Amino acid sequence: MTGRATPFLEVEDLSVTFRVEDREIPAVRGVSFDIDRGETLALVGE
Repeated sequence: MTGRATPFLEVEDLSVTFRVEDREIPAVRGVSFDIDRGETLALVGE
């Protein structure tokens, strides 16, 4: 990251899977983002 300050929070390749009974349900796959100090991020879904 040349010329840019280090992010306050950095998330790379986030994956979330829910287990329901004997099944795995992928909810999020491969999400990456940075949040700088003073920024706000909202992730909304069903």
